Amino acid sequence: MADQDQKLCDNCHERPATNHICYGGKAGEGRSLCQVCLMQDSEIGGLMQRFNTALQVGVCKYCSAPAETSWGGSTSVLGDHFNLVCMTCFKDLTEFVRRPENANAHFEPGDEEAVRKTVTQFTDMQKRQDEFMRQQILQRKSK
Repeated sequence: MADQDQKLCDNCHERPATNHICYGGKAGEGRSLCQVCLMQDSEIGGLMQRFNTALQVGVCKYCSAPAETSWGGSTSVLGDHFNLVCMTCFKDLTEFVRRPENANAHFEPGDEEAVRKTVTQFTDMQKRQDEFMRQQILQRKSK
């Protein structure tokens, strides 16, 4: 995207938006902020600081190597939840997720049967993912 076409911060409308925060139950809900406005936002800035601290001191949830990347968030019920991983495990996870059998199911909110089916599929996929990662780590250790 050319500089003149780059989206501006939703808050200050001056600087390029380099951070995109997604939330809500519908596609497209979120905000695009510049780094300055992101860090000035007490809720998001605080989350980003906790996220960066977790990444700096954390270890990969699969192989215990130093964490290099993460995804996650925070809710009022569950608090912070960061999935810390090393880049090697992240590449393995990417391989797993790209397999056709692991495609995300799509459903309309309010379709209770579809929601139940999706939860079951997700639970099954999580078990297969954990087993896949165990096998990947065993292979790396045997080399």
